[in-house]
Amino acid sequence: MEFAEVVARRRMIRRYRADPVDAAIVRDIVATACRGPSAGFSQGQTFIVVTAEERRTRIARLCGEADFVARGHAPWVSVAPVHVIPCVRQADYRTRYAEPDKAGSRGPGGWAVPFWWVDTGAALMLLLLAATDHGLGAGVLDVADRDGLRKLLAIPPDVEPLGLVTLGYAADAQPPGSPSRRPRRPLDEQLHWQQWVSHSTSSSPIA
Repeated sequence: MEFAEVVARRRMIRRYRADPVDAAIVRDIVATACRGPSAGFSQGQTFIVVTAEERRTRIARLCGEADFVARGHAPWVSVAPVHVIPCVRQADYRTRYAEPDKAGSRGPGGWAVPFWWVDTGAALMLLLLAATDHGLGAGVLDVADRDGLRKLLAIPPDVEPLGLVTLGYAADAQPPGSPSRRPRRPLDEQLHWQQWVSHSTSSSPIA
């Protein structure tokens, strides 16, 4: 698939077929996510992959799937054959910027934006695109009981899980979008040339 097609095909998938996903494919998807940028090449991102049914069922409970189903939705998390939890360790960044070749850098102590979250978001996006490129569907959600997730997966206290990504082959029928779903904003409202301009002002790359 061409890159533009992969981006266009990516969408939130909440219903999956029962087909298992080959472990080699999951490994390739995570390997792609690991190719994302990281400040100072700190590489503080890690990924926990869960495929065991009993453990996925417990993760679904930690995500509040019972309440989701009670609102009239079909099960989502427990049905997905693969769970991926992207994680980040801030200490990896602080350790990296304490090394001699980073002595002149501002480093995490001076960052206005915590780049470990920026980098983990980039890794997440690569994960979603790689899943699409492999013909899989993916969904993203927060975990309601993060302490429970930490205990279940033995996540160290200095490692922060970003959330949960569900992976699998998309079911033919997906839930319709919300009736109040906002349309995608026009590009002209999100793209500014040379400086910030109001939406009513015509912007152009030509000065």
